Amino acid sequence: MANGFYKTFSDVKLYVMISSHLIKKPLREVLQDVIEGGADAIQMREKTMSDSEFLIMAHEFRKVTEQSKTIFIVNDRAEIAKKVDADGLHIGQSDIGLYTARKILGYDKIIGVSTHNIAQARMAQQAGADYIGVGPVFSSTTKSYEPAVGLNYVKQVRKEITIPFVAVGGINLSNIQKVLHAGGRRVAICSAIIGSENILEVTRSFKDLLIV
Repeated sequence: MANGFYKTFSDVKLYVMISSHLIKKPLREVLQDVIEGGADAIQMREKTMSDSEFLIMAHEFRKVTEQSKTIFIVNDRAEIAKKVDADGLHIGQSDIGLYTARKILGYDKIIGVSTHNIAQARMAQQAGADYIGVGPVFSSTTKSYEPAVGLNYVKQVRKEITIPFVAVGGINLSNIQKVLHAGGRRVAICSAIIGSENILEVTRSFKDLLIV
């Protein structure tokens, strides 16, 4: 991996998604707080940004994450993930296919796929995804266009899917216990961490609940 540490996705517990329009502090500060707080993986998620802006920001993410054991995942833009030597790529159901992503990034990189039902989860596993996103578990401001899939889907995936999965969507400190109870062992958090007043403290609170 680019950062000189070997860390597989199965080691991940806390996965933090960062979108610049949700942060209240300079990006570097947010990244450092999230890493210090215990994030195992960080995803750069910018749906509307131009490629040139995205590339500049991705370099910043790479600089900060390569000084730690934190896995750096780029959302959606495979060519940029390759350019900055990100550790992996996350793709949605309407993004490029897994086979194309592998051709661009190579087989040593992590590729994750968003799934919203068990059929999509099975397909992603069969196609060779390294992990899947399972959600949105609860209704979410960052994924308002997708209906919540609920905890039953988390339970289904827990029973049937053998690759790592990450519960995502509307998870916060008030409802995370429900996710853990349903069998989720990894969670992806966005606004509950990066929109908080004390990012470092809130990140730590999530991580403490996940390493039990």
